[in-house]
Amino acid sequence: MIRSIPAASMLLLATLASANEPAPAIPRLTPPELAISLTETVYIPAQVSLLEHTGRLTGQIAALCATPSSQRLQDSRAAWVSANQAWRRIDAVRMGPSRREDVQNQFDPWPFDEKTVAKKMRDTPQDPTSQPALAASRELKQGLPALEYLLFGNGAPEAAPLAAKKIDAACRYGLWVSAGVARRAQELIYEWQGLRRGLNYDPSYPRPFLSEALTRAVAGLRELAGWKLANQTEAPRRQDFPDWRAGVSKRSLDSGLDMVERTLLGVGGGAGFDDFLATRGKDEAIDGLKVRLANARIAVAGLPDDLSSAEGERRYAQRRLNELADYIAGPLAEALGIPLS
Repeated sequence: MIRSIPAASMLLLATLASANEPAPAIPRLTPPELAISLTETVYIPAQVSLLEHTGRLTGQIAALCATPSSQRLQDSRAAWVSANQAWRRIDAVRMGPSRREDVQNQFDPWPFDEKTVAKKMRDTPQDPTSQPALAASRELKQGLPALEYLLFGNGAPEAAPLAAKKIDAACRYGLWVSAGVARRAQELIYEWQGLRRGLNYDPSYPRPFLSEALTRAVAGLRELAGWKLANQTEAPRRQDFPDWRAGVSKRSLDSGLDMVERTLLGVGGGAGFDDFLATRGKDEAIDGLKVRLANARIAVAGLPDDLSSAEGERRYAQRRLNELADYIAGPLAEALGIPLS
């Protein structure tokens, strides 16, 4: 006679059986899925932010020139800082359309030449926001550094050209430059949207896209650790660092490193390179990446606002940023199976 098995025993047997079954495999994140996610959640939002902030900067400068006041000047300076930080995020990874030299020259030429600004002021169109003027602004090669100079001056903000209580050529020139970079920011969004559509139709493109993303992250980190931290200058001055007139050199480093981290780890629910590794069981590589990202974050956070005042902290930050770049270019790229371009 077969005796019935108690329900509790049946439940125990079922639990033991399920414990011995292998866990279901996590679906692998494919290169097209990762490339599309990075485009939609990291790169295009960064371009939209640049458009929003350069557009706001143009409006603030127009208001300052229409009715000069100390409050409007402060508002314009704050708008410049926001626009500049939006650019610094893009500058740190310079992917796709944003990588072109003509884009770099329009937004952030280096070195900045005050004599060229003085000359271009004399050539400013009477209507600096007209369509012909905006087309001509693509060749200015002055961009955000020129606007920084107009708003903040050279270490004496009260003497900055746009701090004057009158309307003159500096106002028209400032509008010409700011409206030009805002227009270019809009064009870059269109170009990125076209690149996004192309990811749907060209199955051979996602891997080179991801390779470029890694390559540009490494190059951006090298720049942060290199000339942006004056690594070749024995006794650097404030003016040896980008964005020194506005006093945001350290903040710009933070913005650049933040964008590199967004590229590697994803943002806003989107996928990052860590998710690509996780679906392949390569948790050790993820841990190594996050440790080096944290080290770089701590080192940059430890920098003073005046980067020229603390050599020890600068050298430490340079070392940590380069360690992160080395890890991405070596162990991380190897674990991903995506070589740098």
